Amino acid sequence: MNFEDYKEPLEECGYLVTSENVTTKMGDVLAALDPYGSYWCTDSRVQEILSSVVTKKVRARTKSGHFVKDDPTTPENEAWTTKTIKQGNK
Repeated sequence: MNFEDYKEPLEECGYLVTSENVTTKMGDVLAALDPYGSYWCTDSRVQEILSSVVTKKVRARTKSGHFVKDDPTTPENEAWTTKTIKQGNK
């Protein structure tokens, strides 16, 4: 898990975010990575943000891996799609 994927919503709540932990402005660690690759969390608000689904807008591809171009006759943009980012284990 990379806490920087959730940096924007965590910083809106007043937390400081690095790739390895989430802290308050006073330095209290609220969430961090453990040595086995998962994470631990002590604050329910941080846990709620970390358990939310993160999506990213990416270019659409065909089965052979080529980019899909947009069809200008349709209102939706076929060239872009959303992708769910995998979350770390807890």
